[in-house]
Amino acid sequence: MVRGALIGLIHHTSLNLTYEKSQGSSALTLITSDIDSIESVGETFHETWARLVEVVAGTVLLASRIQWFAFLPLAIIFACSRMSAYVAKHLENRQKAWNEATQSRIAATTSTLEGIKSLKIMGMEGAVQSQILHLRSKEIQTSKPFRWILVAYNASANALGILAPVLTLILFAMSSKSDRLQADQIFTSLALLAMVTHPANMVMTLIPRAISVMSNFDRIQTYISQPSIQDSREYSPHDRIQRLATIQDITIQPSSLANPILLDVSQPLDRGEILICAGAVGSGKTTLAMAILGEVTSTKGSISVSSRKIAYCAQGPWLPSVAIREAISGHLVDPDIEWYNTVIEACGLESDFESFVGGDMALIENNGMNLSGGQKQRIVWAFLLAPPHLHTSIFLTKAFKALARAVYSKYEILVLDDPLSALDPAVTDHIVQRLLGPREDLFPIADRVLLLQDSRLHLQVPTHSQDPKASAGVSELPEKPFSSAARHETPTVAAPIRKLHLNDAADEISRRTGDLAIYDYYINAIGRTNVFILLACTAGFAFGSTFAQYVLKWATESPPESLAFYMSLYAAVSSVAWIATSGSTWSAQMIIAVNSGAVLHANLLDRILKAPLSYFTDTDLGAIVNRFGQDLNVVDKHLSPTLANFNTQIFKLAMQLILLLKIRPVMAVTVPVCAICVYFIQRIYLRTSRQLRFLELESRSSVFTNFLDTASGIVTIRAFGWKDKFEDENVKSLDLSQKPFYILLCLQCWLKMIMDCIIATFAVILIAFTVLYRNTTTGSDLGVALNLLIVANTTLLRLVQTWTSLETSLGSISRLKSIQDCVPSEDDVGGTIDPDLQWPSSGNLQVNGISVSYSESAALSLSDLSLTINPGQKVIVIGRTGSGKSTLMLSLLQLLRPRQGTISIDDVNIGYLSPRTVRKRGFIAVPQDGFSIPTASLRFNLDPYHTSSDQDILWSLRRTGLWDKIHSTTAIPTVEKINMDIDTRSLLDLPMSSFLPFSTGQLQLFALSRTLLRIRSSEPHKPVIILDEASSSLDSETESILTDMLRHDLQGHTIVMIAHRVEGITGAMRPGVDAIATMQDGKLQTVTLMG
Repeated sequence: MVRGALIGLIHHTSLNLTYEKSQGSSALTLITSDIDSIESVGETFHETWARLVEVVAGTVLLASRIQWFAFLPLAIIFACSRMSAYVAKHLENRQKAWNEATQSRIAATTSTLEGIKSLKIMGMEGAVQSQILHLRSKEIQTSKPFRWILVAYNASANALGILAPVLTLILFAMSSKSDRLQADQIFTSLALLAMVTHPANMVMTLIPRAISVMSNFDRIQTYISQPSIQDSREYSPHDRIQRLATIQDITIQPSSLANPILLDVSQPLDRGEILICAGAVGSGKTTLAMAILGEVTSTKGSISVSSRKIAYCAQGPWLPSVAIREAISGHLVDPDIEWYNTVIEACGLESDFESFVGGDMALIENNGMNLSGGQKQRIVWAFLLAPPHLHTSIFLTKAFKALARAVYSKYEILVLDDPLSALDPAVTDHIVQRLLGPREDLFPIADRVLLLQDSRLHLQVPTHSQDPKASAGVSELPEKPFSSAARHETPTVAAPIRKLHLNDAADEISRRTGDLAIYDYYINAIGRTNVFILLACTAGFAFGSTFAQYVLKWATESPPESLAFYMSLYAAVSSVAWIATSGSTWSAQMIIAVNSGAVLHANLLDRILKAPLSYFTDTDLGAIVNRFGQDLNVVDKHLSPTLANFNTQIFKLAMQLILLLKIRPVMAVTVPVCAICVYFIQRIYLRTSRQLRFLELESRSSVFTNFLDTASGIVTIRAFGWKDKFEDENVKSLDLSQKPFYILLCLQCWLKMIMDCIIATFAVILIAFTVLYRNTTTGSDLGVALNLLIVANTTLLRLVQTWTSLETSLGSISRLKSIQDCVPSEDDVGGTIDPDLQWPSSGNLQVNGISVSYSESAALSLSDLSLTINPGQKVIVIGRTGSGKSTLMLSLLQLLRPRQGTISIDDVNIGYLSPRTVRKRGFIAVPQDGFSIPTASLRFNLDPYHTSSDQDILWSLRRTGLWDKIHSTTAIPTVEKINMDIDTRSLLDLPMSSFLPFSTGQLQLFALSRTLLRIRSSEPHKPVIILDEASSSLDSETESILTDMLRHDLQGHTIVMIAHRVEGITGAMRPGVDAIATMQDGKLQTVTLMG
């Protein structure tokens, strides 16, 4: 119940946080790391008071045997409690620091996985890998102070359990008035001492757990106590007949900015009218959209809307991890099929669905990684489509950007933020004509055109006005007319969509118990020397703790003059046990956990980043994050202590069995029966618990995926009014994962009961044999045997539990190993030749007859394509959506391997080089989607390989016009006022999350800044530059920055530009030198030199 309630509460909170606060991985870390630690809080509470009762009862019984000496263990308990006070004072802060370090690593890893396609295109895998490894190293170092506390605390708690009986019995023996120790008194007292010290020891062991749990609760409390987003809009349903929304004198100015983003903006939004809001990149258009949606609170003024449900299309299309039909229909079980089919036809998705495996029931994976950019935008459009009745549309920026979801919704207000930039002119014309009637351009369809400049709306023009001033005003807008080059081509699909598959549960169920390959993999990660140290320590503890009772037998049978010797030997053997158990805790926490955690994480990260792109389109992102989250959490916190406990129980049980058989050999006849019973019980328990555990892990992946979808699409979810739907989905996923988890807890209770019954049975058998052979049994023999049997009860129970826990925890190792063994690596199909140090020297690119498909069974996406681009030549590759432009780019970057044909740069066949070498040295690519790691510094995001100076980084930001925005959103004074080097360094070392979020256009400029730095650092080499829709979200004024870069900064480099619209960049093309290449259906149609 605690687990379910907290996960539901965290998800509910994440649905109500502001966009910026919801983008981190805080929620994911809480449900993976913190809640796993909290699950047993109820058991811990009840175990604590029950143990205290046991201590009191044991002390009373002990006092009846050894008088006032019974209170000596209490004094030792009090002394050891001082360590508890120290732990309580220092543990929480160290636990919190460790959790924060873990959260930083998971945040960086999640950002990397979400942007893995862009990351690979840019060739940044190596740099990001080093960054995440650094975060992992920092996380491990941060965990060490916490681990040292645990080692010291366990040493103190074990001293209580091991040394308290020693001191009590020695003092009692030394003060005894009788000549010899009485066996019945000593061994009864020893059993009662165990009844006092063992529960006291357990209580002390529970204290760190309780403090850790309180730290986890505090982190959750801090998260859910964050202020919810405040929707300051006024709701006016009575106005919906004609006016759907009103913006009245709003000013928006974040506290970190000296100047407002929007100033005194007013605008009525009437039913049935279409408004276009234009402006330069970063002028505040998206902020205006966020204000209409209630995502941004105005400093002054008011916004009233007739409905809180608004169809919204963000700059970056957001798609949840569901079937395409479900994404379009808004998670409805029974969508309106007639309207649905109308929407699909209007958005041009019919032919796309025909090419998908499963049609519109195919799964969207990892925010549509298995879809082209145009397909994603048209699917989004499909659930935004206007209803049959009048509505208000607000088009922000120069054109549209995303489509079928908006169409299906039938909402009265549509807010579309740059909704068609990823579509070619033919598809754009089809959609515009089907939705808005036959038009040649966007601006003529608008009832009003608004120009946002200098934080104000400067222009309001009815576009159908014949006023010459109005026409002049419109001509100043950043207009980009559509081309009609490929108006009637049939849409194709960039890649077939495959079914989502998760093999964790199947792999685990088929794994054999005690699979030696899994143990060997884990031992190699630990180090065999370290394993030997652990075995030596656990064996020493088992020997000392068990043999000490046999020494007491000798003491009770020895003459009085030998008593001091045997009691000294008893103390020495017990001290060995204490030192050994402290050593085993140290080796488990400080050596095994640290070494295995570092090695296994490094192996996992290396394999994931080297996996081909197809792996990420076939595998759920939640399942991959689960490897970096929950599985590594098991390695860090659970597996090494479980391994140490398992070894301890084995050695203890062996020693107890040896001594028991030496004292009562006839008990040997019961050993096979006991072994058979334990074997079958363990077999049933382990097989069942493993299946339950992995059913829970598989179902938990859907919970992770729901959290990831919520975080990435929170604005869209709130705009459409889908919070309740996503909350219901989370509850369903959580309920599904709770079922096997609950049954597993029941199974553990069953195991404890069965073990208690077995030990009780053998205790009765021992007493029966003792009575039957009483003439050969001494009191000391019976005392040792009964004490061993009492301890054996706990030992046997813990052995089965730790064995099962070890096998279950090794499931994490099995999954990590399966990734290492089963996930293909790009290096397996790539070459190993290192090119010359001067390569590439000119950038001569030759593509010779390549044919490419997305899988062996898929149809060819490129067919016998040949293209030669001379050194320094610029080539624009155009073609309709799905014509093969992106496939060509992926082939050049070796993200797709040609079935036939070759690709060469400066006469070097890149098929013989490793893919990372090709992407890092052969090309400098700018992907269509901007990529950044919010937790990493501004410096790292711009210069991941640390090859540029601060002055170069500053120059690149100024070159793209981003420096003023970045500098103005921080509290650091102006660079001209203080030492420039110190100020710039401080600014560049701030994490990206310290700045206001970049718009899509600003992210494209940011990518261009990164490109400029890479070009400078690569001199005198001439890598080929690939620009994938690098200006799709830029207005004409900002696009001139790219044009100027093409003329000057990129001069001398071979450049391949993939574009749908070429008007803004043709000014940088040289007549007779540069060319336009047209693609259609995976083939190169024409290559035309610029005239």
